[in-house]
Amino acid sequence: MNIIPIKKINQSIPIQVTKKAAQQILLLLKQDKNNQGIKIILKKSGCAGYKYLLQTEKKIKNSDYIFIVESIKFIIPKKIISQLYTTTIDFIQIGLNASFTFINNKHTAICGCGESFNI
Repeated sequence: MNIIPIKKINQSIPIQVTKKAAQQILLLLKQDKNNQGIKIILKKSGCAGYKYLLQTEKKIKNSDYIFIVESIKFIIPKKIISQLYTTTIDFIQIGLNASFTFINNKHTAICGCGESFNI
């Protein structure tokens, strides 16, 4: 078993997580005991430019930073940390549909359908 030390950085935590989102993320992480945490990814997508992805992560890269929020280990690539400040992750359920939402004051444009944004 590899033990990866948490990088000590002099940065504030770039994200906030609502209770609903934290509960849902913890459920996802419990599905596989080999999960090291949840990774936030910023992917080029849609007409506005980018979208957020959350994925369970089994291996932490040397270039990743780790932040503990609401007892959840968030794995964040170094190159996107500055774009995440002021981001709140929420989980909403409307009828049978459920999804994570990301609220970020740095978004300069959001596409009409709400699937992508620009920073």
